[in-house]
Amino acid sequence: MRIEGCQELPACEVDLLVVDGLLFSANSDNQVLKSGAVAICGENIVDIGTSEALTKQYTAKKTIYASHKLVMPGLIDVYHHAGHGMIKGIYRSGLGWPKKEVFFHGSTPDWWYADGLLSAVERVKFGVTTGVTVMGATPTRTDDAVYAEQNAAALEKVGLRGIITVGPPDPFINTAEELETTTIYGENGSRTERPYTYEQAIKVTEDVFRILQGSANGRVHAAITVPYLCGCNPQFMQGMHYYQYSARDVRRLMDISFQVRHIADQYDVLIHTHAGRGAIEWAEEHFGRKHLCNILGRDVIFAHANGLTDKDMDIVQEHDCAIAAVPYGPWTSYLGPCPIVELLKREVRVAISTDGAAPHFNSDPFSQLHPAMLLQQMLHHDRSVLPPGRAVKLITAEAAAVLGMEKTIGSLEVGKKADLILIDLDQPHLVPFEDAANMLAWFVRGNDVDSVIANGVILMEGRKMKTVEESEILDLARDQIDKAFARVDVTDYLQHGHDYWNGWQESFHSRSIP
Repeated sequence: MRIEGCQELPACEVDLLVVDGLLFSANSDNQVLKSGAVAICGENIVDIGTSEALTKQYTAKKTIYASHKLVMPGLIDVYHHAGHGMIKGIYRSGLGWPKKEVFFHGSTPDWWYADGLLSAVERVKFGVTTGVTVMGATPTRTDDAVYAEQNAAALEKVGLRGIITVGPPDPFINTAEELETTTIYGENGSRTERPYTYEQAIKVTEDVFRILQGSANGRVHAAITVPYLCGCNPQFMQGMHYYQYSARDVRRLMDISFQVRHIADQYDVLIHTHAGRGAIEWAEEHFGRKHLCNILGRDVIFAHANGLTDKDMDIVQEHDCAIAAVPYGPWTSYLGPCPIVELLKREVRVAISTDGAAPHFNSDPFSQLHPAMLLQQMLHHDRSVLPPGRAVKLITAEAAAVLGMEKTIGSLEVGKKADLILIDLDQPHLVPFEDAANMLAWFVRGNDVDSVIANGVILMEGRKMKTVEESEILDLARDQIDKAFARVDVTDYLQHGHDYWNGWQESFHSRSIP
């Protein structure tokens, strides 16, 4: 089977042929082939079938032999924060982690470029071929377009497909007023502080859309992010935040949400935001049903969505919004897990995502499947809920649907982009490998990814990066991390008391809840 785009080549020649692999398609037929093959021409998959059939039909400029490997769609991470890669593991209970100090007062454009490279390579090595990168709002640098540009340049260099989200900070929680300034460093080491305002972030957001949308030959896009499009329900969020909205605050939240909707419509971009238990029903009560109808839609993605109420889920379903669940995220401790099964019953689009690498998580979508399934089983007291086959689709085909990209990525099908990964099955913890979905969901981890192809380009083969020199990126990241830590003092975050080594320690938030 051939498609347009391969016509310029001889009838039987393709650019790349992957053969002799256990093929896991993640398509609507849940096709699994024991000796499968994929033919790739340019950016697209042009044929899928048995190795015997395709090796007879095609010759290839390059052939990858996938014996003892599983071939599957590239993973799609719909929620991951920029900056996390450079400060992972730095956390002190009761104090938190130094994201505001480092991001706003210790970083430079070069720092954000290094972060983009480091995170992109980390994601490739975990099998991610498409990823959302939250660059703004919660908080990251949205005081100048250059920071998002540098992160996007890193994505382009590594070869990932990505969506970079930028947007304004929340005026009440993680506030712009609390930050007040950002620090700019000159080439001679000079240091200048300048105001950081909500209005400035809005202008930069629109600048980024004009610069990035459809860049890197269509592989990099932009979206707008706002921390809490529907606000936070104070009744349920007190374990995390301590802000009670006034009537004036509610009015401002409504104005912000309407402005975000207007910008999203103007630039035709997704809206990426957060929501936890009761937030969406709180918004309906305080904003009004008509206002919610004006701001919600299929292009809205709610990240975390922990502990959503029935009313929350009904509103999400009514407006066809999507969910980026985070099994390992911090909100699980306060609000319980995202009700993935109940959302799927309502036919809401759901993806399992990572949230990023800091302060103590990771960028491996495979590692999220195990806790996601266990948490749903605990929630329902039923080991049959969220079965492995469905779970794997929440980081592939159904994750693509969350981004509105289900027609181009997410499964191995003729005509879709050639985004695929190879899993090395020749390892003790993956033998035997009789049930592909079970093994993928319970046993495979990102470090088992052997090779990665995105948009028809080999990004990694045999665990070796092909588009960039990994050692140079690690050295660059270390250098930029050292420079940032020389600008801002993170010592307090690295000091741990007696309980850290010898006992248990109550959390800061637990001690603060009335």
